[in-house]
Amino acid sequence: MRLPNHNGAAAIVILVLLAQAGAYYAVSAKEVIPHIAPWSDFPAWVGDWRALNDTPMDDAVIAELRPDDYLNRNYVSPSGRVLNLFVGYFSSRRDGRAPHSPEWCLPGAGWKSLSTRVVEIELAGGNRIPANEYVVEKTGQRCVVVYWYHQGQKAIASELGAQLYAIPDMVLHGRTDTSLVRVITQSQTDDVIGAREAGFDFAREAYPLIREHIQ
Repeated sequence: MRLPNHNGAAAIVILVLLAQAGAYYAVSAKEVIPHIAPWSDFPAWVGDWRALNDTPMDDAVIAELRPDDYLNRNYVSPSGRVLNLFVGYFSSRRDGRAPHSPEWCLPGAGWKSLSTRVVEIELAGGNRIPANEYVVEKTGQRCVVVYWYHQGQKAIASELGAQLYAIPDMVLHGRTDTSLVRVITQSQTDDVIGAREAGFDFAREAYPLIREHIQ
């Protein structure tokens, strides 16, 4: 987790971690480990996007991330644009495992950060979910990364916010499971706007399916 530089924010992080530790201890005997379908069963169609292939992660990457299950799948649109959906699922936070932010994983893999911002993605029916938009570049290739944390039944942009919302989930439902949802769209001929719109469109269609899968 990336800690903020100023003392006030750092103090909030420490308080959240202490509150989590206390909550874990208080409900340790009541924790519910949900039984969900394997992520390989996630729908092959997401709106008009069709699944192309699933790509297994390297053993070294799995050992670093330590998810209980994951999905790493490419989808293609009717126009031929390809994007990647990654979902890293953790059935419990009590052993210290949690999603890693793409904003420090991708630079570690050689990607240069160009911009980052928090956005809202409008869903069918007018509801909105917060997400992060992260534009990166490597060897002349630009990608738009859209990601959020799926904590319980809630989408949260902030890594700290996901930890904070884990506390009532523990106390009320005994669940500590969490997920990172990440969509990566390559920018064709530096068409960042087109890549962004494609990523948002896919996220809009994928969100209710992800929520249903975790429920």
